[in-house]
Amino acid sequence: MQVLQQSWYRTFSDSSFGFRPGRNARQAVKQSQRYLKQGYGWVVDMDLEKFSDRVNHDKLMSEVEKRISVRRVNTLIRRFLNSGVDHEGKPLMVETETPLGGPLSPRLT
Repeated sequence: MQVLQQSWYRTFSDSSFGFRPGRNARQAVKQSQRYLKQGYGWVVDMDLEKFSDRVNHDKLMSEVEKRISVRRVNTLIRRFLNSGVDHEGKPLMVETETPLGGPLSPRLT
């Protein structure tokens, strides 16, 4: 997560507040208010429901590898994705889901 944070966050939109260090919902609301005062007519708050349930690991890794050239880091990320999820108390291997609860999932999705 720390490697991703260092190299990716500077490429994110300044209007992005979700899962970003030093940013929170209160700051997002204040930024929205500033935009409205500047004359913008719309503020969009978006949360893609079930998005992390439908992430294709191969496509995701293809994008990760474009930004991170350290093979060892990519291998660790792939292992994280392939670790599976807990389904009714049993491990379930998935190809289109990112494990939730860890700090890496929101950074990958």
